[in-house]
Amino acid sequence: MQQWYSKIDPVLKGFVQTILILDSADPPEPEDLPIFTNGMSALLCTSQNKENRLSLFGKTVPAERWAEWGDATLIAFFFKPFAIGPVFKIPVQQLKNEAVELNRWNPQKAMALTIQLAYAQSTAEKVEVLHQFVLSQVTANQRECMIIRYATDKMLENPETDVLAQMLQELNLTERTFQRIFKKYVGITASEYRRICQFQVAFYQLKSGQFDKLTDVAYTNGYFDQSHYIRSFKEFTATTPNDYLQFGLKKK
Repeated sequence: MQQWYSKIDPVLKGFVQTILILDSADPPEPEDLPIFTNGMSALLCTSQNKENRLSLFGKTVPAERWAEWGDATLIAFFFKPFAIGPVFKIPVQQLKNEAVELNRWNPQKAMALTIQLAYAQSTAEKVEVLHQFVLSQVTANQRECMIIRYATDKMLENPETDVLAQMLQELNLTERTFQRIFKKYVGITASEYRRICQFQVAFYQLKSGQFDKLTDVAYTNGYFDQSHYIRSFKEFTATTPNDYLQFGLKKK
């Protein structure tokens, strides 16, 4: 099995993590695939002669899809977290449990794309056709793409409570509109996502031992006080920070 990666257009780097091409007479075994292929959303093109099957996956591409058609070329565009929904304007719930075939998503666009792929003379040309297709989707849905990319990155960098108000002002959106768009493409509300980010940052500080007192972790990460932090920690882990420090780390 031959595998290689294609360069990504700078405009797409905020949305596409990597582009993987697999070309072999034998289908790849799951253990032959790069580790990152597990758990990432993707656009998968399975190409054999003039036939092409195009599917969108919100989560991991199932092992049987990598083995499909045997002697085929597989081109996978792996998307960054939360990018595939706004790029293709598909609610996250629709992508949650099963693949979305492109001919069901948009028959006209799918037909135009498969015709272009059929006339491509090489794998490199097919990659370029798909590249231009994804780029056109990002351009067409630029507003939703920009909102989700900006919001998820912003809350990961600064998960304190006032970040939501800052984003609404910077994005010039009402809270209702913003929350509706965010939940549609991420699957949870922006408030819930912010709290997850806040907990995650605080958890890494706790785990690394970069604090003198538990109140340092609480105040550093925007919690009202130590009690507020402990309640949040128990909500996400079903244990307390002190119990985790005493027992959890030892178990690791």
